[in-house]
Amino acid sequence: MARPIRTRPEPDGAGSWPEELAPDLAASAASLRELLELLRLLDERGVLRFASDLLREEDRVLDVVTERVPPDDFRRAVRNLEVVVRTFRDLDPATLSALAGSVPGAVREARRAEADSAMGVLAIVRTLRDPDVNRGVRMLLGFLRGIGRPGSA
Repeated sequence: MARPIRTRPEPDGAGSWPEELAPDLAASAASLRELLELLRLLDERGVLRFASDLLREEDRVLDVVTERVPPDDFRRAVRNLEVVVRTFRDLDPATLSALAGSVPGAVREARRAEADSAMGVLAIVRTLRDPDVNRGVRMLLGFLRGIGRPGSA
């Protein structure tokens, strides 16, 4: 009867890999801690599980998507996503952050103004004297100018 092997053979190459990696691990300690924190957050929010399940079942997911979405619609959606990504890539992050941060307040103001009575020309002119309204109108007009400018698309 065969006897169990009680010793492990040395791996090919000089030295063991934990010893070889020790300097790299020490040099990357901050990055590794950050990576572990990121993994913890992804796990807490279910993103890690979702992503791993999606990767494990990617063929089935792709089958479902291609089965339920007509090919022309799928192609158009991918092209549109590419345009959106390109658009956001070109925007300055600080500007986009400021714009996104102002949206909730703008929606509250719009809802409040919706309940106001109709405005005549004089009320509009008076409202334009408000520095916030004036700045918003100038930004909106600049935005419209940029959209209407030939070659801007």
